[in-house]
Amino acid sequence: NWGKTPPCTEAILAAGIREVVVACGDPNPKQRGRGFSILKRAGMRVRKGVMESEARKLNTAFFKWIQTGLPYVTLKMAQSLDGKIATRAGLSRWISSPASRAFVHTLRAAHDAILVGKGTWQTDDPRLTVRGRNAKGGREKPWRVILDPCVELSGREKILKGPQLVLAAIDRKNICKTSDKHFRRGVIWLDVPAIKGRLDLTTLLKKLGALGVTSLLCEGGAETAWTLIEEKLADHLVLVQAPKIIGGRAAKTSVEGRGVSRPDQAFKLRNLTARKLGDDLILEGDF
Repeated sequence: NWGKTPPCTEAILAAGIREVVVACGDPNPKQRGRGFSILKRAGMRVRKGVMESEARKLNTAFFKWIQTGLPYVTLKMAQSLDGKIATRAGLSRWISSPASRAFVHTLRAAHDAILVGKGTWQTDDPRLTVRGRNAKGGREKPWRVILDPCVELSGREKILKGPQLVLAAIDRKNICKTSDKHFRRGVIWLDVPAIKGRLDLTTLLKKLGALGVTSLLCEGGAETAWTLIEEKLADHLVLVQAPKIIGGRAAKTSVEGRGVSRPDQAFKLRNLTARKLGDDLILEGDF
């Protein structure tokens, strides 16, 4: 018995191949090394570790998912130089340049699902679809995941349009509030426990992982971003830095929450890279 794909060892042996070059082994502890052993016992030469680091980068999300059951989480933020994601009036379109917005659709297309918090879908009413040259007719992914702890979806939101699946994470105490109108619009409810009034994102990620989501792109909001960082659930950051100053005490910043109390408690990024795109700067790093 096997999962989604059958073992390739039998096909390799049947084809009469004499040498196999492998970048890295199967990360699944149930399968690790078994294929190599079968090939070697059959007298085949096996070379392992060729361009292994490059292969691991290409398969980072799958490797994490197969080893932990959790999706690889990327935080995407677009902000001004002073860290604002909207003006004091709550307007956010558009802080980033057209080139950066097209890049975001490339990011979406590369992920299994997109997550936004309650404040983002209520304020911005996003579609969370892949548009432009990355769009493919009838594509089923990325799935769209929203945090809706109190079941406040009205049924008129843009996110409910399109073929992509919509999953709404709710406080399991509010499951009784779900209705037929939501089901008719294709919403799938994920009941998640709340801790101190906030949905337990670890449980949510486990549920998404169990559904086969290997990579998750979080596009907002500021409270959700902080929770993912604080609970060490975020793996990667993509920051679109626009050369603008917005200002305003009431203007929202890209990360909020309670924050740290001392500078030495700040979360540091590793493997930081920077590149210019349109008018903006794209910063990327790992947590």
